[in-house]
Amino acid sequence: MTTPLPLLLTAHSAAALLVLLGPTARSRKRLRRDEASSASDSEATDPDPDPDPDPDPAPEQEAPPPAPLPLPPTSLDDYPLAFRVSAPTFHFLSGLLEPLLSHPSSLPSPVLLALALARLASGLPYPALAELFGVPPSAPRAASRRLRRVLLANFRFWLAFPSDPTGAYSAPLPSCRGALCCARFAGPTGPLATQLVAGASSRVLSLTAGFRGDRTDLEVLRLSSLYQEAEHGKLLDSQQYLVGDGGGYPLLPWLMVPFPGPLVPGSPEAEFNAAHRAMCRPVRRVIRSLMGWGAIARLHEEESSRAAVACIGTCAMLHNVLLSREDYSALAPDVEEADSDLGGLHSQRDDAGAGAGLEIDGRALALRSALAATTRDLRAPD
Repeated sequence: MTTPLPLLLTAHSAAALLVLLGPTARSRKRLRRDEASSASDSEATDPDPDPDPDPDPAPEQEAPPPAPLPLPPTSLDDYPLAFRVSAPTFHFLSGLLEPLLSHPSSLPSPVLLALALARLASGLPYPALAELFGVPPSAPRAASRRLRRVLLANFRFWLAFPSDPTGAYSAPLPSCRGALCCARFAGPTGPLATQLVAGASSRVLSLTAGFRGDRTDLEVLRLSSLYQEAEHGKLLDSQQYLVGDGGGYPLLPWLMVPFPGPLVPGSPEAEFNAAHRAMCRPVRRVIRSLMGWGAIARLHEEESSRAAVACIGTCAMLHNVLLSREDYSALAPDVEEADSDLGGLHSQRDDAGAGAGLEIDGRALALRSALAATTRDLRAPD
């Protein structure tokens, strides 16, 4: 028998979540289901007023609509669907954020967290969430704003490179610290470019969001603090580097990009390019994971670009928290896809080519050639 939900939490949290799971919200939800079922039955049994003696073949049935989200959750198994976090992770966040989320004039902290996570997970409009949870109409929006403000103001260290510089890839490219990519999300006023770096475990190591979506990957990179820190040797050791995904980046001493093709199969250059593709899979997995959050999939419905950027940052922080707790509720499957599979969300390169007109540093050429020479034995399986 499943343990009742309130027993998972502290006494204070239990009392708060009992509000969410009270009979009012559940009865309304059950009533809506009954009404929908009755309406469906009446439509199915309604006789045809003008039957056709020679009817056409019945068209193929459309796929049934997706099952409604379990909001509010009524069992432990509902948490990943309702909030994209497991019940233990919800309890962890509730305890961690309670003193920061709580406010004398608002709902209890666990209720605010539940509302904010439900909004991020589902992307449902605020009025719909208020009705589902049986709270005042203003509560879901206020809870969402509060969670974003708390995380972005107090937990920025969740989006950072590890303090230990030895925490790098060991294969297939040695001394690589992560993969750099620029994704584009549909914001309320147009596409928003988001630059991120991910490590081997798909942990977000760096995130910069809010650039116009029509900027190229190279333009976004040069406008970011990551570029300045890497150029001045403040981010990576002398033998460490990142790999650039998407074809919009130039070859730099600290940024490795593939050899231009066509290449001879089995050559060191081709082996390096295969290893490079393998290194970029984690950052692409992050992009797909972020797109799994309903609020990011419906980012264009946010009230402003600033709110959209805060939403992206909040989801990236939660992504890292889940990984640190070995909670894979919101992690996308690890699959290998072509550039086209990410559609318009992926890179935006300059028509003239990344880094066109720039003199390539000899150190970058030497490092890439040295890596290609040692890649054959270190190449990761596809």
